[in-house]
Amino acid sequence: MNTNEKIDHIRQLMKDGNIAAVVIPSDDPHQSEYVAEYWQARKWLTGFSGSAGTAVVTREHAILWADFRYYIQAEKQISDSRFELYKMGEPDVPTFQKWLINTLKPGDIIGMDGNVVSRANVKKYKAGFEAKGLLLNTDIDFIKELWKDRPVRPNSKAFSLSEKYAGKGRKDKIEEIRRQMDALGASYHLMATLDDIAWTLNLRGKDVHTNPVNIAFVLVTSKMVSLFVSYGKVDNELAKELKRDGIEIAEYEDITTVLSQIQDSKVILVDPENTNYRLYQSINKKSKIVEKPNPAIALKTIKNDIEITHLRQTLIKDGAAVVNFLFWIEHQNEDAQITEQSVADKLYAFRKDQELFVGNSFDPIMAYRDHSAMCHYSATKETDVVIGNTGMFLTDSGGNYLTGTTDITRTICRGEPSKQEITDYTLVLKGHICVATILFPKGTKGFQIDTLSRQYLWNEGLDFGHGTGHGVGFFLCVHEGPARISPHPIDVKLEKGMVLTNEPGLYREGAYGIRLENMILVDQAFENEFGIFMKFETLTNCHFERNLIDINLLSKDEKDWINTYHDRVYEKLSPNLDKDVASWLKEKTSPL
Repeated sequence: MNTNEKIDHIRQLMKDGNIAAVVIPSDDPHQSEYVAEYWQARKWLTGFSGSAGTAVVTREHAILWADFRYYIQAEKQISDSRFELYKMGEPDVPTFQKWLINTLKPGDIIGMDGNVVSRANVKKYKAGFEAKGLLLNTDIDFIKELWKDRPVRPNSKAFSLSEKYAGKGRKDKIEEIRRQMDALGASYHLMATLDDIAWTLNLRGKDVHTNPVNIAFVLVTSKMVSLFVSYGKVDNELAKELKRDGIEIAEYEDITTVLSQIQDSKVILVDPENTNYRLYQSINKKSKIVEKPNPAIALKTIKNDIEITHLRQTLIKDGAAVVNFLFWIEHQNEDAQITEQSVADKLYAFRKDQELFVGNSFDPIMAYRDHSAMCHYSATKETDVVIGNTGMFLTDSGGNYLTGTTDITRTICRGEPSKQEITDYTLVLKGHICVATILFPKGTKGFQIDTLSRQYLWNEGLDFGHGTGHGVGFFLCVHEGPARISPHPIDVKLEKGMVLTNEPGLYREGAYGIRLENMILVDQAFENEFGIFMKFETLTNCHFERNLIDINLLSKDEKDWINTYHDRVYEKLSPNLDKDVASWLKEKTSPL
């Protein structure tokens, strides 16, 4: 079926069931950012492959909501269908909830699949819908009926992450969680988020593309931990290891039955933002539910000393791989016919040569010329282009190693850059440096720092539509909450041990995009009579492009920072590079 045929089939099912609208989100039962193919219903229906977005089908309309990162991509991918794009965040563009409230009539029924919508969102949607006389039915999953060639649910083998890499054993992590349960009076704690489970139990897997996690649920009690997975995922040796640490294996599908059998009046800790509604409904109605964030969310953001030591070394290895790649691409001529997809394979090969490399931490963004103006562009067979000898090229990529997760973006110019390209690059770099060098009082939050990366762009009437930085997991998800450096007023303090990115950008639609991304570590700087002040340590090791920097736009302090950073990059990376590459890097990192 093509997209329009799928819309027609859904509308027939809606008619049969007296449903006025169906909402298809991008989520899975674990509220993951990146979901396994089995749950990519919105992609199957619309053809839009971005990681975020919501589709709505009514009897007269088919609409896709997507954010700034995907405007261009979404327009192209739905252009041959009846779907219309609503650009989230633009003036006068309502959310899908408000659109439904304004479009439907009192008494109309809206269908959603409660397996893939969180308890918190259902509560919010119901309040808005019911105030206008609309009804929400969370038992609607028309996609299940129509998706005949649906991929199977992933079932990769789980494996244990050694404590020598994790820095802390699973028993210690479980006890930390139990202490927080005790403080809330909870006898049970339900965990549904895959990276929280992976971190807590020091388990990894390959169930989600580029995310080293296992499809699972966990129930923690004062004496036992139950891991709900498909039985084939855990071999006998791992099962024995887990049992020694007080962890029993249960079948993935049995979680709802076990939740329904919790003793009356017992208290269970549930994260409403990260627990799907169907799971929430299955909890014994006579138990008491405490709705608070998973304790593991905050615990895993603070990297321990062993993780930080490993991560510093990992970013030397990863830096060497990226520098090898940049050297290689600079020495390719037009006759080589390199393309966006082929260079991604080449960078993967450079990373694969590094010790303890496991795989990409996300699908790399290799974007040439106007493609680089699409924030989260992903080359396909249809869009892949040859990278010529002129024009801007943006490479955003990362690796998962047993010793940490990486994320780095660099922008280069093939040939001679224009004056505007140089100015734009320099303004983005100035914002990057400002974040990298800022001192801030303990207790500062990411949104208070975000403006620093934008100030030089704002002065020229320019801006970018994404956040300045996100948290990064340790051999886990490349996007890790809750801390971010973003315009959104997220009430999370930047704490010592957090690892984030620093990635301001600028995108000129139809021309080019620029983004410069390093990973940074929050650390304490000093304490004086005004309190404790914090700083960022830049972890990433890779040069910036001297031919794209207008030194006349830089202050002395900014030039000094670049020179000092480049000295460190050469010192750290040159022992890991071939002679020709090291010589090339020496020139790239020579003083401004």
